[in-house]
Amino acid sequence: MKKNLFGSFIIILFIYTIKVKFLIGLMSLIFYMILCIAGLRKGINFNDIASIFLEYSKKMKIVMILFAFIGCISACWMSAGTIPALVYFGIKYINPKIFILFSFFLSCFVACIIGSGFATAGIVGAALMSIAKTGNVDVNIVGAAIISGMYFGDRWSPISGSANLISSLTGITIYENLKNMVNSMIAPFIATTTLYFIMSKIYVLDVAESILPELILENYNLDIRFVFIPVVIIILFSFLKIDVKVSMGVSILASFIVAIFLQQENIFNVFKYMIMGFDRFEGTNLETIIKGGGLISMLNACIVIIISCLLIGILDQIEALKYLKNKIGEAKTRSTLFRKTLGLSIFSSMIGFNQTAAIIMTEQVMEKIYDEREIPRIKFAADLENTAVLVSTFVPWNSSWFVPALILDIKYFRALPFAFYLYLVPLFTYIYYKFIYRKLF
Repeated sequence: MKKNLFGSFIIILFIYTIKVKFLIGLMSLIFYMILCIAGLRKGINFNDIASIFLEYSKKMKIVMILFAFIGCISACWMSAGTIPALVYFGIKYINPKIFILFSFFLSCFVACIIGSGFATAGIVGAALMSIAKTGNVDVNIVGAAIISGMYFGDRWSPISGSANLISSLTGITIYENLKNMVNSMIAPFIATTTLYFIMSKIYVLDVAESILPELILENYNLDIRFVFIPVVIIILFSFLKIDVKVSMGVSILASFIVAIFLQQENIFNVFKYMIMGFDRFEGTNLETIIKGGGLISMLNACIVIIISCLLIGILDQIEALKYLKNKIGEAKTRSTLFRKTLGLSIFSSMIGFNQTAAIIMTEQVMEKIYDEREIPRIKFAADLENTAVLVSTFVPWNSSWFVPALILDIKYFRALPFAFYLYLVPLFTYIYYKFIYRKLF
């Protein structure tokens, strides 16, 4: 019975990925089937493959619930005018002499508030890139600054999918995880800010004119007494360390009310946005900027988590993870252990096609090794944040890079060298362990 249900489930996944042209999901599934065939040839039966998937998938329930909240909150914030207000006030006061640095800062702020790097790329990234094109600034450098900012904000947001995933896997609270990242991000952030300031002086924006602020004003009431209430709730509840699901739920309710009374939205339309995504400006100039979110937008993200569990399960069954654990378990110093965690993260990013797979696979391999060396879980979470979350962008076919790169229309080899924050974090962390920490474990 289990075998039949599992087989039917895999077939449904294949049909879905083909029907919606979800290339990353389809490629991952094909790779999974190749591994399954290898496992069956080694004598593993289909029931064992199904059982190991169920075991790994239990850890993912909380994250999938959070993804549903994230989808709803982004759509509600668009209908309430919260996201348009963030875009409006950000773009309205651009200083042409620090445009690249501003792009980094704005992406940091928006990603931290909305908890989604991809959404940040779509919401403010597209607008900033259009300004860069009209202002004769190298779009690859601007795009790299946006990607650096969106990953800074995305990993340091209480409603971030990656931060909540790591918190769930390592058994620490989301607020412990966020606080834990502060020390390791200060020096890279300062260095990144300095580099983007220099780049801004070299590549000065010639024209900083955009009709986007006027379009937003024409379609939204940006009364700051109300339009930022959903953001204030998230920030306030974060300081009070209230469960992130509660804070998102209250923020959704608040934005629902603001949308109805301030923006004069129809109540049924807001419900529709929560499920299907915000699409009020279809066929207008705002369509590509203020659009998306909703439960349906997180479906592919949930599929990615499911496929990640499938991949890690079969890799465990064919003892690939055991081999990696034995090799990495030979690490004698803290810096060596971090370096091997970093290498595993890159490898996981290459075969997993997405950030989620890289995080889960790295955690599964490294968990026992860190526990055996009595390294606190909070330190384990920090190492995951400083490796798997960021280095998945180093792989051009990994969705962590190619999705925002596709949105921003930038080139891998021309943009990645300027995405300073992505590699300064693991570099500075390794330097700390190698030359300052200097303890075995």
